[in-house]
Amino acid sequence: MNDDYISSFTSDREGNVTLSLAKYLDRNGWNVVACHPPGGHTSFSLLDGRRSKGGYMPDVVAIERDVKANDVPIVVIAESKPTYDKSNKDIIKLKNLSDTHVHWIAFRLQRHLNREKWLNKWRQKLQKIIAVGEIKRETAKDIPEDLIILEFYKSDEPSSQSIVGIKAPARGYFKTR
Repeated sequence: MNDDYISSFTSDREGNVTLSLAKYLDRNGWNVVACHPPGGHTSFSLLDGRRSKGGYMPDVVAIERDVKANDVPIVVIAESKPTYDKSNKDIIKLKNLSDTHVHWIAFRLQRHLNREKWLNKWRQKLQKIIAVGEIKRETAKDIPEDLIILEFYKSDEPSSQSIVGIKAPARGYFKTR
């Protein structure tokens, strides 16, 4: 890791967290198909119906890279914040993903996965992640059991403060130290 990266980490903390997550996923068996740091643009939007009302653009979307022929890949939908205590709205957003959002995910990723197979198993194959620059452990209470919270504190590797929910579909891929 070069010192320039670390020294610039706090200037745009949310952007650095988003890019750190994308870099980490790419290095660890995931195909990053969308990355939307603050101020950036992406064409990966999830609509809730035919209009943009109720829709949003996730900060990072990734799909499991090395999947056996008949297996269904895990899809990551991630939101980033500079600190965990600012992530409540994003946690709610991820928690409230609707069936319509899930169909948009499958539609957008149809070049990367078997859409029908994934839709049949999406509840076990959609991993929701909150990436943050800092977690104060005492504030990370009552998180959904299917959520993963990854802390990127001045590094593009998750810290030991990261939290992996006990029912997270990608639990085995994200271990805390």
